[in-house]
Amino acid sequence: MARSFLSGLLRPAPFARSDDRDTAPWALSGSPTDLPYRWRGVRPNLLLTYLVGVVFLVFAFPTITDGVGSIGLALRIGYLALLAVLYVGAAWTADRSLRLRWWYVAALTAFVVSGALLWGWEFANFGVFPAVLMATLIPWHQSRLAVVGWAMVLSLAALLGRQWMPVLIAALSLGIGLGIAGWIESSRVRRLLEQSQARVQTLTVGAERARISRDLHDILGHSLTAITIKSSLAARLADTSPEAAKEQMAAVEAIARQALADVRATVSGLTEIRLATEIASGRSVLLAAGIDARTPQALPTLSDGVSELFGYVVRESVTNVVRHAEATQCVIEVDEHSVEVRDDGVGLDTDRSGRGLTGLRERVVEAGGVLEIAAAPGRGTSVRAALAASSRPIGETA
Repeated sequence: MARSFLSGLLRPAPFARSDDRDTAPWALSGSPTDLPYRWRGVRPNLLLTYLVGVVFLVFAFPTITDGVGSIGLALRIGYLALLAVLYVGAAWTADRSLRLRWWYVAALTAFVVSGALLWGWEFANFGVFPAVLMATLIPWHQSRLAVVGWAMVLSLAALLGRQWMPVLIAALSLGIGLGIAGWIESSRVRRLLEQSQARVQTLTVGAERARISRDLHDILGHSLTAITIKSSLAARLADTSPEAAKEQMAAVEAIARQALADVRATVSGLTEIRLATEIASGRSVLLAAGIDARTPQALPTLSDGVSELFGYVVRESVTNVVRHAEATQCVIEVDEHSVEVRDDGVGLDTDRSGRGLTGLRERVVEAGGVLEIAAAPGRGTSVRAALAASSRPIGETA
């Protein structure tokens, strides 16, 4: 257990799918890496920040000649120059692998510690530089531990050297390191949240478009089919039975008005489909098309969600019967957990089912059910939607 806990602490922070594990926390996504050792490759990677940090090396100059001769002075100047080069060079490692960046941070830290040979315990005065590299090159999950550990090393140097300055440097290293690392991590998390929000918005828009497209197909397909059938019937009755033709045209007008209302409701997300209404409407369309309609005399008690889902099944199935089945009879059966629409027509080609059945299948699956379509040439088609007893259609509350 302790081993797994330690392994969890030392692992880099969790990455998003869009994150590159081989780039530093600060390396901007999409930053140019084709010229990694030139200005274009390091400009986004805190180079200017590192250059500003080098300025603080001037505070070492007031005491640079204390206790050393000309050779010692030359070595100290060379040490400061090499430290500046190594520190600024971190910008060129931001696009390198995590392992290489760790080696770079470790090398700079060892170089700072080696300054004890030239500066004594005052090497701790340069302790902020490794802390900054830990914060900018190493992922937060690791850098926060590294910065704390480095601050403890500097504090130990203060105790051994009996000086107060390393204590101040240790505190600065801890504060600056954790501050920078925490800010970078919060920026990373904020960027991920923004990306997630953008993805959610895109998916929401796509889902809403799919819903509107599916609903419009179901509504207009059924309504236009009913209008076509009743208009054709009215045309045939115009000469022989004008009153019956007027009734059919009145029905066409009512269907058109209802279709317009349904389209408006669909766009606003307020569509209400009910099984009883769809069975009554389907029966009227089937009879107008000359198809014998056998429908339930009574319906079981259904929740609003199930009634709506079964209503869509009846609407799409009846529309297909009128359009394609060439049937003489259509049977609709309903129980508490399923609805079935059968005809004795030519049989639907299930391999070439259209958009309507595809959308219907999606509705049933979303509700936790199964849509079964059985068809055979010359034996008609059966469309059955079945819900498990525990299924709860979308939008229904417990």
